Amino acid sequence: MVVKCEKCDREFQDDKAIEYPGKVYVHKSKVMCEDCLIDMGVSLDEADPYATYIKTHTEMDSV
Repeated sequence: MVVKCEKCDREFQDDKAIEYPGKVYVHKSKVMCEDCLIDMGVSLDEADPYATYIKTHTEMDSV
């Protein structure tokens, strides 16, 4: 599976996006790379790491 930044269309392999959570984030329900978030002036603390987002949503779906 490929994870794509919704702003710049840069692609990350799903395992890399999870393995390196500092590269892909979710901000306001949009998947974005770290570079785009910084360019937009968004603090990385305001966004969830992709791995956290996936884990949270996977656990919620299994309940």
